Amino acid sequence: MIKWILLILTTVFATELYADETYSQAHCDSIKKEREAIRSQFRSGYSTKEGERLTARDKVLFTLLADHCNTPKKASSSYQATSSATTKASNSHWLLNQKVSNMSLHSDSYSDQAKLDAWSKFYKLPKRCRKKGMSSADFVWCSEYRGKQKELFEAQWKER
Repeated sequence: MIKWILLILTTVFATELYADETYSQAHCDSIKKEREAIRSQFRSGYSTKEGERLTARDKVLFTLLADHCNTPKKASSSYQATSSATTKASNSHWLLNQKVSNMSLHSDSYSDQAKLDAWSKFYKLPKRCRKKGMSSADFVWCSEYRGKQKELFEAQWKER
């Protein structure tokens, strides 16, 4: 009986250690390339079923990057696992906190920097448009709202 308990405990702890494994740089790079390929497919045409499959795969890859690619190990090094709760807690959202160069909220709206700055100050995203997993009706409303705000901004910009 004690052997079975020890076997179960060993399996549980080994699984927990494996879950915290850090991937090699090459593996992380391949995950990033796959996410880029999925994003390029998002920009081109696809069916509803294909879109659902791509979204699900993108979420899985995002989670893998967040969990295993914060500080990738060298490809030649041996297995190294971290089991501390503090490492896992600090590692869980590292991808969300990464800085992206040359990116602003409305960077593709205007090529004129002064106009872009004015637009960024003018347009405020409503709370309704910031929630996660919004319905398609909310998405349509937010798109129409942004279009109306852009028309209003353009009119004010011409009068300037």
